[in-house]
Amino acid sequence: MRGLLLFLCLTGTAEAQVRSARSAQGVAPPSLRRSTLRTHLGIDVAQALLRESSAEQRQRGFERLGSIGTAQALDALLKSFEAGGAARSAQDRLIAVRALAGHAAVPAVREFLVRVMVGVGSNPGRSEAIDGMIEAAAALALARTGDENALTALGKVLCQPGHVGETAAQALLAFPPRDLRPVVAGAQTPTRTAVAFFGDLGDPRAIPLLRQSVRSGAGEVRSEAAVSLSRLGDTDTLDLARHWLAHERGVEFRSAAARILLELQQADAGEAVVSLYKEEATRKIALELANHAAVHELAAPLIRDVKSAADDEREALFAALGLAGTPAAASFLGGALGTRETSSVAALALARSPAKEAEATLSRALRDPATRRAAVRASIVRTLALGHSVSGIDHALAALSASSDASDRALFVQAVALSSPSKIPRLLERSTDVELRALSRCALLPGVSRALAQRLATEPNPLARDALAAGLISLASAELVPSDVLLALIEAHGLGAPLSARALAARDSRSLRPKLSGLLASDDALLRSHVALGLGLSSESSALGVLTRAYRFETDANVRLAIVRALSVRREPARERTLRLARDLDGSLSVRQAAALALASATPAPDARGADSLWLELSSTKAVDATAKARQAPIRGALIVSAGGLAIPAFADPDGVLLLPALPDGPFELRLAPGSITDNAEPRP
Repeated sequence: MRGLLLFLCLTGTAEAQVRSARSAQGVAPPSLRRSTLRTHLGIDVAQALLRESSAEQRQRGFERLGSIGTAQALDALLKSFEAGGAARSAQDRLIAVRALAGHAAVPAVREFLVRVMVGVGSNPGRSEAIDGMIEAAAALALARTGDENALTALGKVLCQPGHVGETAAQALLAFPPRDLRPVVAGAQTPTRTAVAFFGDLGDPRAIPLLRQSVRSGAGEVRSEAAVSLSRLGDTDTLDLARHWLAHERGVEFRSAAARILLELQQADAGEAVVSLYKEEATRKIALELANHAAVHELAAPLIRDVKSAADDEREALFAALGLAGTPAAASFLGGALGTRETSSVAALALARSPAKEAEATLSRALRDPATRRAAVRASIVRTLALGHSVSGIDHALAALSASSDASDRALFVQAVALSSPSKIPRLLERSTDVELRALSRCALLPGVSRALAQRLATEPNPLARDALAAGLISLASAELVPSDVLLALIEAHGLGAPLSARALAARDSRSLRPKLSGLLASDDALLRSHVALGLGLSSESSALGVLTRAYRFETDANVRLAIVRALSVRREPARERTLRLARDLDGSLSVRQAAALALASATPAPDARGADSLWLELSSTKAVDATAKARQAPIRGALIVSAGGLAIPAFADPDGVLLLPALPDGPFELRLAPGSITDNAEPRP
């Protein structure tokens, strides 16, 4: 008994040391246990679990040790990573690192997490997708402490090449340090990633380090450091930028100079971009800059070159020309509307152009039968983006309605649905298959999804079903569709499968659970994410456990985001554990943000009509071999994954153009259906 008491006293002392170290670094210490005997017995139970052959049991042991948090428990966790230790797999290592994360201010744990962050312990010859999650969790745990030594270590790792430095940068951006000095002290040999990070951080306390990097860093470090200084408002970089443009020939210096002048909104920024455009080595950089800012000076050289541009460069040239916004640019684009090869890219450039001349050009094009269709599409995009109609659109729509061309009729139906939603039921009732697909591209509009779902419930044609599946974007509308129809769409593996999977998962029941579990384990990340979104609305309490287990080892960030969004609409208190884990240790910024909002009781906004448009040309005028032509599907389509994670099916008109208007705000992802060939893909108006 005396020996046992002595052991308990020593254990209590070690725990007090751990608590002292954590308190000194501003991290909340674990609560005192009422009985050190209970703690000791808990460690015994945890260590017994670590010896189990079952991965689930071992992982329970890791979590138990992390929750105990004494010196002895942490020591056992650290030893599990040794050769022959209990952390036998990447999944084991992830759970163990998460268990250690709450104790990152303890010196031994901190040192270990630094090694994990730089890849020590992973298998470089057989890397797994989960390794990146482990490294991100370690980095985030260190940054979250605000501990001086941890921040210094992160500063050092920030200067390592490759993804390791990027991991440290993302962690520090996730938890910006109150005191930047330790990070700066660690970053004594900054890389390009490091100096770009200080620009992203936006902390003026980094200015001395950035100035030193401009003076003494390697070429790419000097140039990126100067750009970061300009982002921090340092106008001393202006003279340097102009010097580089006049005297330097290196691509990194000249492109950095143009970026600095644009960032600080200087009058000679346009001339700098033109100088980049004139040189082959920097031409693509100039076009990238011109696609994010109006560069009026670039209009003349673009007009000169666009006629002879290669197909793979044409879209960027036209987009830059539209943003240039000069009368000459608008006039040239108006002329290009009548040419088959350039009609779509010219129309889209006019739709995006901020110039009044662009709208006048579209107004004239609406009156010309040769350019009317392209001009109507551009007018739709422009109206959604800017909120006012292009003059002459009503007369153009009347002409389309009287046309015998299937593409004209489809565009007319889509335009009417956008402008007069009350006419949708009548349009749907008498629509042809082509017009039905045009209407399905308006599923985000009030009333359209319900009309589409009502027809989907009884539609026998599989091709029509895929288009009508767009109506499932509204779960209220999806309730009108029988489960056997949803199952048929899922089994067909068509474009309607993801939304069908979400609608089916929302009906979760004991009989459906085996099917849903299979979909949640699918190799298709889109199916997994949509099942997760549906399970968030399940009336079955066990759905919470399904979601939390699915999150633990999910390697796809979009699926983890869907799981977090699903958890955010559930009300069980137990969801908070996974949400806190996602908020603190998930390597994806969007996942962390969604988890933080959920913990603040914010409900995700549903996908709704927005101001963005997608314009694709899925017909190809390029030469393709006969085999490829034979494989091309007769109906070309795509999945557009919205910012809310929903995969909206959409199909092109007979002329090969797919215009999906009124997209929800935020970034979206494009996935072409098999057999579709795209000449251009422009995600925004």
